[in-house]
Amino acid sequence: MQQLTNDILSVVHPVLHHHAMQALDKLREGELTKWAAEKWVSAFTGIAVMSNRKSKPHVDRLASAPWYDMLLTVGTYRCAELRLPDIGLTFGYDPGAVVALCGNTLTHEVGDWGKGDRICYALFMRKEVLSRFGCQWVGWSTQDSCVEREPWR
Repeated sequence: MQQLTNDILSVVHPVLHHHAMQALDKLREGELTKWAAEKWVSAFTGIAVMSNRKSKPHVDRLASAPWYDMLLTVGTYRCAELRLPDIGLTFGYDPGAVVALCGNTLTHEVGDWGKGDRICYALFMRKEVLSRFGCQWVGWSTQDSCVEREPWR
């Protein structure tokens, strides 16, 4: 799962992926953090797991506006929808869905899904972690950053 989300992030926001992996590498070099960082393979700095929960309309206030969160769902349910009311869009949110979302910018919600179990893994970044290790501020993903070979230069 974590390699998949790393790969998706490297496509949708390659500059953020690069800086997040640099921060992880620095954590792996630290005397006090090496033991934990060597077990952590995700570019994302945190993961929340929600099981069988509806999600009221919300934005993720601790997220950085131009950075993507990643949502992955699994389970036996069949009828969930991910709603983005600010822009009037609704998406099917079946098991196996992976969504990259600027969670600080777009209000999002998931209502009732009927029968079955639903688990959502929400992967996110905290700018404090990246800035702690000297990684420069990373803004919005742009078309140029997604087509260049080395967008962080």
